[in-house]
Formats: sequence, structure tokens, C-alpha cells
Amino acid sequence: MTLKTYAAAAALTIAATQAHATLVNLGDCNGTVGTTCVITSTPPNPVSTNPNNLSLVAWDELQNFVLTEDLRVDRVFDETASFVTTAPGGDFYIKAGTIVSSHYLQWDNDSGLGVDRIQTTISLDSQVFAFITADQNLFNSDYLGLPGLDYADFGNRGLESGDTTVFNGTDVDIDWAATSPGDWTRLITAYSPGGEVPVPAALPLLIGGMGVLGFAGRRRRKA
Repeated sequence: MTLKTYAAAAALTIAATQAHATLVNLGDCNGTVGTTCVITSTPPNPVSTNPNNLSLVAWDELQNFVLTEDLRVDRVFDETASFVTTAPGGDFYIKAGTIVSSHYLQWDNDSGLGVDRIQTTISLDSQVFAFITADQNLFNSDYLGLPGLDYADFGNRGLESGDTTVFNGTDVDIDWAATSPGDWTRLITAYSPGGEVPVPAALPLLIGGMGVLGFAGRRRRKA
């Protein structure tokens, strides 16, 4: 195999390990006049506790993460799934050992003085498992958050009783009404084919081998 062929193989390997967004779309964004829906890879840091901007902001968190302990959630797509068990107070657990991907949604009204509403369809690239909506469950699951992001844990950041979420495979339809400080939730999905894949352990050896081949090639040309 020539050095050029090795380089091409390495490039293909690196390309296969790069991360891609698993939040696909926020469609049919409607609600109070001025409402916007945005998917971002650079959320505000620290997360604003009261942005007052009529904007639903969504971002991907840890992807394809193997749970090392049971994850407490508020709603699940299927209570009879083999990886779901019931928890006290009407909540559920996603069992340790399950591979999950995490996504965060932040929505706030414009002034904190009244009630604003938003409806949108959240589209992802894998099966929706669960929503985490209660303050304490959000706090306890922040280890799934985006590394380096300060989530500024505070009270009243979950959903209220009048907010609705409808699971539909890889989509979720939401209809939320927000007062200050808005609605916040963590969306849990299955293994994501578009999520980040760890760099194969063999890749450093491949790159090192390319260096050796290049050095040997130069020596042969000099000879």
C-alpha cells in the first residue's frame, strides 16, 4: 500500500469519527408573535436563567452515553420497555447499561410579566425515550450536559402541569405556556447514528505508521 493510500484510509477513518448534530429540526415553530426556534452548538455559558427572549433554544449534550446508574425521568415513550422501571412518585427509571443520547431545550417568555405560548415539532435521528422535566431530576441528570457548560442550576426550570409533550417515534410535538423563568427540559433518545463516535484506538497507530512509511520513503529516494 502506498503512502497516498494510507493517507486516504486515515482521512476516511477520521471522517467516520466526526460528530454530527442529532437534533435534526425544530419544525412548525408557532406561538406568541416574535417566537423563534433555534438549534445551536454554542449555547450561552453560563446558561441564562431568565433570557426573556421568546426563543426556544435546543442543543445536543452527551451522545451515545452508557448509563452507569439508573436515570430518573418524568415521562417515557413506553412504560413496558425492557430498559424502563417505575420509580416512586409516578416517575420512571431508565436502567443502567442503556445507551442514551441527551438534548436540552430552553424556552422563556419575553418579559416575565405574562404568559406566552410555543408549539413546535422536535425532530431527532433516533427513537425518543423520555423527558426529564422536574427540577430535581434535571439537577440530578446534569452529568449528561454539554461538557464545560455551566447549567446554573436553579428552581422552577422544569415544565408545568399545563405543558404537553406528545411522543411520535423520532419526533416530539410540544405545546408549552411559559411565565418567568420559562420552561426547561432534557430530552433523552436512543443510540444516535449521527452522534459522536470515539476515535478508534488503532487510529494513532495508523497515523504513526504513516509517519514511519513517509520517513522510509524519503530514505529510499535519497539512496
